Amino acid sequence: MGCGREITDDTKEYCVRCETRRPSVTRNFAVWQYDRAMKKSIAAFKYDGRREYADFYVRHMAQCFGRQLLRYGVTAFVPVPVSPERRRYRGFNQAELISEGLAERTGLVSLRLLTRVKNTLPQSGLAPGERQRNLSGSIAWNRKEADALKELPAAVAVVDDIYTTGSTMSACAEILKENGIPNVYGVCICIGSE
Repeated sequence: MGCGREITDDTKEYCVRCETRRPSVTRNFAVWQYDRAMKKSIAAFKYDGRREYADFYVRHMAQCFGRQLLRYGVTAFVPVPVSPERRRYRGFNQAELISEGLAERTGLVSLRLLTRVKNTLPQSGLAPGERQRNLSGSIAWNRKEADALKELPAAVAVVDDIYTTGSTMSACAEILKENGIPNVYGVCICIGSE
């Protein structure tokens, strides 16, 4: 269990990052490595409004790990929230598009249990420690969404586009656990290399 990065040393159980700091998610799933082609694809999706790319990503994500998430007891997807400013700028939250698509393909639900309460710098280009400081206090529990539920799910999967250092995924997982969701997994389109 860990971040889901491909391990290049077959004598190791975890990647270098997970050996020094385990992610807050039980396990993270990613379909593709964040290589040159996927950087171009994700950039077009997020910044050029290519929302139709979401269908392609979702189809592959559901095929690769949809059944496994169901076996782990996951009953809901939770998208990483974006700030209102970033939503206005892009016109959408890419994690929500993926979360809703995955919910539709797997028969689960997408719940906005997290909200962004502070606009932050983009995480790309920041060092690992800077990423954690940047996120500090920016994500919170969405009480309104949670109160509308009859009961909280016991296992969820946080949805994001790219897993680099794990700071965003871990921040989200910690808030979900603090508010009564004991089992938190992660799913993303791409993962950075070791």
